[in-house]
Amino acid sequence: MRGSLAWLAMTMGVMLAVAASITAEAQTGGGNAVRIAVSGGVLEGIDHDGVVAFLGVPYAEPPVGALRWRPPQGDPHWRGVRRAEHFASECMQRRRAEPAGAEPPVSEDCLYLNIWRPVRRTPVKLPVMVWVHGGAFVVGSASQPLYDGANLARRGVVVVTLNYRLGLFGFFAHPALVRESPGGPIGNYGLLDQIAALRWVRRNIAAFGGNPADVTLFGQSAGGAAVSDLMASPLARGSFERAIIESGIFSGPPTTLAQAESAAEAAARSWGLNNPSAAALRRLAAAKILGHGSPLAVRAGPMIDGRVLPEDALSAFEAGKVAHVPLIIGSNSYEAGFFAAMARGLPQRFAREWPRVEALFDGYGTHETANVAGELATDMMITAPTWRVARAAARAGLPTYLYYYAYLRPSQRGHVPGASHIDEVYAVFDRMGLVEKHTGRDTQRIVDAIESRWVHFALTGRPTAEPAAWPAVTPAGLKVLEFTDDGTLVRNDFASERLALASALAAQPAPGRR
Repeated sequence: MRGSLAWLAMTMGVMLAVAASITAEAQTGGGNAVRIAVSGGVLEGIDHDGVVAFLGVPYAEPPVGALRWRPPQGDPHWRGVRRAEHFASECMQRRRAEPAGAEPPVSEDCLYLNIWRPVRRTPVKLPVMVWVHGGAFVVGSASQPLYDGANLARRGVVVVTLNYRLGLFGFFAHPALVRESPGGPIGNYGLLDQIAALRWVRRNIAAFGGNPADVTLFGQSAGGAAVSDLMASPLARGSFERAIIESGIFSGPPTTLAQAESAAEAAARSWGLNNPSAAALRRLAAAKILGHGSPLAVRAGPMIDGRVLPEDALSAFEAGKVAHVPLIIGSNSYEAGFFAAMARGLPQRFAREWPRVEALFDGYGTHETANVAGELATDMMITAPTWRVARAAARAGLPTYLYYYAYLRPSQRGHVPGASHIDEVYAVFDRMGLVEKHTGRDTQRIVDAIESRWVHFALTGRPTAEPAAWPAVTPAGLKVLEFTDDGTLVRNDFASERLALASALAAQPAPGRR
């Protein structure tokens, strides 16, 4: 799974007017509505239980009509007060059928972000944490309940979550569009959206009490992959000061521009368009584009376009061609629990090597073949490449902190062998109540363990005040902080022999491929 943008400046008069009022904040509506002036106008958010939320804030013009499949444009502005009390539409995506009203509507008009900050203002500007959601670059949104930033903001940070174009709306490199922008950014519109949101944050977050020079970009799964891509993108340089990649480094080759162009041509043919113009593509009904393929079968995601992404993130890390910012990076112990198909057939595929696999992998202590396969799939798919990037980042001089999340919630124990893909996000956002009927000391302990380190990192560039509590990775040694049911544990060169075998097996061609 695998960020240039064209900004249209506001007129000088509007900019001066906004600058004169940018620090003005008025409390209205009986003490529960808060007004803040930003570059586009005045926003009205809601004060609730110690946190002020501003939801559905536009950071670029709607990418519709002539702006479809173009870099995000402009800095939206409005007259009067814009009420920022509700989430905006989610970006175009196909979802399973849900009861009417169960989910927000989808729309091409979706380039909005959400902000949470503590009610109490301090003289010191707070660190800012900008979240990129996951979903294989084809589903998901910043309005998912899991990503509610209120609890994290209570720790003393400003939290921002953002939408970005998904699927074929966000990652589409038809030759007609490529010819339209010779030498310009092409294809990776979803990544360009993320960069645009970061630039909006740079310009405006001080009005919310945030420090525009202290931005941590973090994300999980496809969101984590996007963070690695933006670290590798020259167009994102200077947009953030720290980065956190959660389960976002995947094995597998990157998508080339040629492959992306071929896939886009095939998609256009399925819509009844042979050799169409860019204008003809933009006239297509959104529903027709959305109807192409199933949610996770659409081959849509970041591509090596030579501009937004000159090379894939792994190669950029290996060559040291990434943003030199402090980095937290890690993964979960049973990622394959979310990708069940990844483990199927591995004993047969690696029959010759299986005795060696069973000698190094214990299937999370069960020695059961299915769990051994799940452990191997986890290491092949995410753990081993994550370790590789951590080493490369350390060699490149980035302060790098590696984690391994193995905590099992009380309701999981005895049912699953390890922490699945996305499990740590419930702790990061203090949203354990979404998956646990009864929360208490056990779940609060892991929430405190994760959030305190993430927030300390956002404030200082180090996850702990005492270096020995979470040592940085060095070129000579791989120190790992493991989150377990019993607390945290520092491990040295954890499972190195096991991961070496997983890397070697992952490098073998898949059946039917050469």
